[in-house]
Parts: sequence; structure tokens; C-alpha cells
Amino acid sequence: MGWNGISVKAGQLIGTIGEQTLDFGVYDYEKVLEGFIYPEHYTREPWKIHTVDPFIYFPDEVREVLLQKNLRKVEPFAGKIDHDIDGTLSGNWFEVDSNWLAGKNAQRYWDGHLSIVPNHIDPNAWMFAIGNWPTATSSSGAEHFKIVNAQPSPSDVRMGDALIKYELSTYWYCPEHVYVGCTKSISSITPDAKLIVMDSPTRKGGVVLMQVIESRLLKVEVFPDKKPIEVDGFTENAKFYER
Repeated sequence: MGWNGISVKAGQLIGTIGEQTLDFGVYDYEKVLEGFIYPEHYTREPWKIHTVDPFIYFPDEVREVLLQKNLRKVEPFAGKIDHDIDGTLSGNWFEVDSNWLAGKNAQRYWDGHLSIVPNHIDPNAWMFAIGNWPTATSSSGAEHFKIVNAQPSPSDVRMGDALIKYELSTYWYCPEHVYVGCTKSISSITPDAKLIVMDSPTRKGGVVLMQVIESRLLKVEVFPDKKPIEVDGFTENAKFYER
């Protein structure tokens, strides 16, 4: 028998926040996000495909306060997690035979994950996130970068197109039109201006080569700390990802 949740009343204290940030979501199990090509590949976190906009469930006066504090100033204000566009680069990918979202190793399930998606605060910026960046500094092994000048757009790259080469950069968040007070961490940002994502001046990152081999099969190779001029084509280290 499935879990039916816990009933709460308006004004009821449901928790406190300590040194950690607050992570919460709202799920409607009668709805399924349309932007996941294969929702069944997300069974490790079965609630994920039922994620809905939390702001609509608050009273108007509460929602207004929350939106004022919200860093994203572009609709949908709650953001979006399902960016799969069938036959293109856009969206989530999983290394072939890595057991989708669940991964082969439950302790490092993200190892075979790959996402090519718009930034969650500035959707005009495209991000490249991978679960096993070769020179990652964190113990997780994962890393994420801004795609420098993402042209052609990942949403337009399809099967039959030539090999795509993107430069990857670490990045800053900056107030729009005023490139002062930029920061690498959103935890220090006050939500009083629309933010844009800017390439880091040092552009630490590298290069990624990608090619859509079939509509749901992608060939990928990363080259940490390289410049585009230093990368010509795939090597034996290339990997294959699928939906």
C-alpha cells in the first residue's frame, strides 16, 4: 500500500532550518511531466516525474513574498527539470548500460549521468553537467559548467549533424546590465535584480565533443583544461549515452 502523506493545517509548524539549506518540493501524483522521454527510467526517485510548481499552492499574499525572494525572474518562476527534446542534445542522458537514474552503484548513482540543459536561474545560458568529470575537485566526481557561446543551441542539434564542439567554462552570476558584484555562489545573492550567467574570466573547464548518433544515442568525450583549438576529434576515450 502506497504512502499517502501526512496531513497538515495552516499555521502548523512542520520543521526548522539549521545550518543546512531548505530543500523542498511539491508533487502531484496525478500528473506526469511531459519533458522526460522515458519516465520509467526515474524509478529510483519515483516522485521526480510528478514535480509541480510549488508557488501555486500558497495563498496569494504568501506567494508574492516567496516570489520576491526567488532568484529566478523568468517564467516559469519555479523552474523546470524536464528538458528532454527527442532527437536533440537537450535534456538528460545516461551512460549506456549504467542502469539509468539508479546507476550501477547506489552509493554513486550519479556517476553515469549527463545533462545538457538551460541554467535554472538564467535559462538563456546552457549548462553541461556530468557525473564523472576526470579532474573534478569534489569527492563526488561530478562537475558542471556553462557552455561558452552555445551555438548551435543544444535544442537544435540533431542526428545527422556534424560533430559539435563546445567550450566549457566555470561561471559567475551577475546582476543584469551591471557586471559588478558578480559571485560564484547564489547563497550570497540578494534577489533584487534579474541575474545572468557569465563565463568566468579564467574559463576553467575544458572542451566537450558531442554527436547525436541516433535519435536517442549520443557520443561524448570531454577534454579537461583544453582549448577548442587543441581538440580535433574523438579518441578511444569517447563514451556513449542514451535516454
